[in-house]
Amino acid sequence: MNDSITGNAEKDVSFEDLQARYELEKIDRVAKLDKELTGAFVTNADDYKKIKKSLKKLLKNTVSEESIEQYISEKLGIGKLTPFLANEDLEEIMVIGSSSPVYVFDRNKGMIKTEVYISEAEATEIIKRVAKYSSRIVNSENPLLDGRLPDGSRVNATLSGVTPRGATITIRKFKTKSLTLVELIKYGTLTPTLVAFLWLTIEGMGGIKPANTLIIGGTASGKTTTLNALSVFVPRRERIVTIEDTLEVRLMHEHWIPMETKVPMHENGNEVTMDELLKNALRMRPDRIIVGEVRSKEALTLFTAMNTGHDGTMATIHANSGREALSRLQSHPMNVPDMMIPALDLMVVQNRQIKNGKLRRRVMEVLEVAGKEGDVFTTNTLFKYDPKTEKITEGILNGRIIHELSTLTGNSIREINDEIDLRKTIIDAMVEADLPLDGIYSIVQTYYEDKQKALETLQTLTRQARE
Repeated sequence: MNDSITGNAEKDVSFEDLQARYELEKIDRVAKLDKELTGAFVTNADDYKKIKKSLKKLLKNTVSEESIEQYISEKLGIGKLTPFLANEDLEEIMVIGSSSPVYVFDRNKGMIKTEVYISEAEATEIIKRVAKYSSRIVNSENPLLDGRLPDGSRVNATLSGVTPRGATITIRKFKTKSLTLVELIKYGTLTPTLVAFLWLTIEGMGGIKPANTLIIGGTASGKTTTLNALSVFVPRRERIVTIEDTLEVRLMHEHWIPMETKVPMHENGNEVTMDELLKNALRMRPDRIIVGEVRSKEALTLFTAMNTGHDGTMATIHANSGREALSRLQSHPMNVPDMMIPALDLMVVQNRQIKNGKLRRRVMEVLEVAGKEGDVFTTNTLFKYDPKTEKITEGILNGRIIHELSTLTGNSIREINDEIDLRKTIIDAMVEADLPLDGIYSIVQTYYEDKQKALETLQTLTRQARE
C-alpha cells in the first residue's frame, strides 16, 4: 500500500507506528520552541493567553489544555505560581514551605489561602530560575535571594537552610502601569490640596528651591507607587539619576538614567552597592537624584549631597512615622550626623490599612523638619489624616518651607498660597477629566513653559469629559 504520510510505497504501517512517528514530530516542534524561548518569562495575563493560543495552534489541538498550561508554567514561568502572576487582582504571592498551601493577597479580598501546594524541589527550582534571571547567586552558602521578574515584580526567597519548614518565596507583583496621581486621589491616598502643595515644593517654584523629600512607610504601604506618581512634577529639562536595588521607579522623562546595584555572580566577583552608585551619580552632574529605598550607609552620602547643593532629592525609607525615620537616619548603619538632618525638608508618611476586608493606602501625615530643641528635632505637621472623618486635613502650611520659598523667590506668602490654589484647580480638573499618566505629565510640563496654554488645554479636556 502507499504510505499516506510520505506517498512512497512501503510495507504496511501499523497504527502504533503512525502514532509514534506523530509523537516524535510533535516532540521535535516543542524542542524547537524550547530552544527559541530559553530564558523567556511569562509574567502577565496577555502574554499567558497569547502563548497558550500559539501552542494550541502549533500542536494542532492534540494536547490537552491542562498539559499546555503545565508546559507554560514549567518552561516559561515559575511553575505552579505562573497563573497567579497572570491574575491582575493579586498583589502578593507567598510560599511558606512544602507542607503549607500558597497564600495570595488580593487587592479586593485581602489574604486568601489557596489550594495549591509547592514541593521543596519545585520551590528550589523556581528560586534558581529567578536568581539566574536576576543575575544573583543562590546556593547553600548564599541561601537568601532578593531579585525580580521581567515585569518588575520583586521576589524575596530563602532556601531551606535558613527556613527549616522549607524554601520560601514572596513575590510582590509590580503593576504593568503604576497608579497615577489622579488614581491615588480617587482612591483616597492623596487629596488635591496635598498634591498641589507637593507639586509646588517638589518643583521648587521655577527650580529655585526644590524640596528634599522622603516618602516614609511600612512594608507594602505604597511608598514607591507614590514616589513614581510624584515624579511627574520634576521638570523635563532636568537630568535625573535613579538608584535602586531592584528597578521599580519608572519615569517619563527623556533625560533619565536608571542605575541598579549588582551582586557578584561568583565567589571572586565584584559587588556594586547603593553607596557606590550614589557616589558615582554625584559625578554625573545630576539635577535630581532619586533613591528607591535608603537602607544603609548610602544615607550619609545622600545627606552629604543634600547639604552640598543637590536639592530636590527624593527617596523612600522603611519606617512607620516621621520620628522613627529620623531615629533610623541617625542610627547605625545610616549614621547621618545631627548637623545634616535639617537639609531634609519634607517627610510624607504613608501606611497600609485594611477596612472591611479591603486594602487601602493612606498618607497619614506630611511633616517638615522645623528645627532642633535640645537633642530632639522638631517638626511641623502640614497635613494629617483624621481616622474619624477619614479625610486628610491641613495643618501649618505656612511653615519653614513656604517662608524659605518666599525669601528666595521674592514672592509674598499670600502669592505662594495663591499659586498652590491655582495648582489645586488644575489637579481638580485633571481628576474630573480622568487624565492618564501621559496626559498628567503633558499638562504639568506645559504649565512650566506656558501657564495659559496648559489651562486652556485642560479646559478643553474637562469640557470633553462632561459631554
